[in-house]
Amino acid sequence: MLNRFDSLLRAAAWSLAFACPAVLAQAVEEQAAAVQGNPAPGYRLGQGIVLGDSGFTAGGYAVMAYDGTGGAPGDPDWRAGLDALSGFLWWDGGGRWQFFTEVELEDGFLATSDEITVDDAYLGLERFYFDYRYSDSLKLRLGKFLTPVGHWNLIHAAPLVWTTSRPLITEATFPVNATGAMLTGVLPWLPRGLEYSIYGSPGQELFPNPELDTFEEAYGLHLSTEILPQLSVGLSFVDFELDSSADQRRRLYGADFQWNWQRYELTGEFAYRITSLTNAERDEQGGYLQLAAPLGERLFAVARYETFRDTAATRDLNVYLGGLNYRPRPGLVFKAEYSRATDNDIDARDGLLASFAVLF
Repeated sequence: MLNRFDSLLRAAAWSLAFACPAVLAQAVEEQAAAVQGNPAPGYRLGQGIVLGDSGFTAGGYAVMAYDGTGGAPGDPDWRAGLDALSGFLWWDGGGRWQFFTEVELEDGFLATSDEITVDDAYLGLERFYFDYRYSDSLKLRLGKFLTPVGHWNLIHAAPLVWTTSRPLITEATFPVNATGAMLTGVLPWLPRGLEYSIYGSPGQELFPNPELDTFEEAYGLHLSTEILPQLSVGLSFVDFELDSSADQRRRLYGADFQWNWQRYELTGEFAYRITSLTNAERDEQGGYLQLAAPLGERLFAVARYETFRDTAATRDLNVYLGGLNYRPRPGLVFKAEYSRATDNDIDARDGLLASFAVLF
């Protein structure tokens, strides 16, 4: 009887996971047509909705996900539900000032092998900043923004990345958000330009997520440039303290690259973190290589290898991932992947993950 109930619950969760984003996408298109007064939809998924002549544009994305990796001993065998519902609002009045904010509902509802619940729902502020553009080579950003480390963290919205899971080195080694000031732009010092971000986070994070370890203080730099046609490289450096251990100074050194060729994409990131302690904690380090290859007009195969060493681990964790990415239309994406972890001392994902995401 319990096995039958579990099967019914799993089927219901999968049905919700795949039905909700498609319904939401259709509703957004119809609403956009009504707002703009068009008899036919004038809205395209992923483009946002222009709010009249106000200068504001609204958009966002939603993700329904299934996780069959199991997690740590005692965790549910599987889980599925509304993984994220994120809303964007940005303003551009045509002058030097711009504004952007992102609010995200995480785990809006969750079905597991044990229960269906909304108790884990959390509404958080992902980004909230103002930009002042002096020129293409100099822009000032003030507020809460994504930490400019590597490649993945700056484009991590689910519909824009190849896999449901994000590489461990991009989520465990540094906080994904920073609050403070940043200077950014493109300098004409190299043949294809040098993109830079210099930032400082002198205090605690604005509206921090209580589940995450945030910056207590941070200063950093990210540089990137295209060294060959369709091949870009980047370097990252951050000197920081974490809220959970403000007495420990950490430094992170990173490198990343992206290569595109005839719809193939090869990306990688590598990071090495050291702390002020020399006896109790080991350095944290790792990286990944990921290849996306076309199988058809809308279907891609994805393969990724990760290596990661946690602070307290005595050996390197290795994760091997293979999956599919299907984009039936712009703004809609289905992803399914299977991960296999070896030397798994930190209960990293090991099993099937799938998701359906819509960018609106």
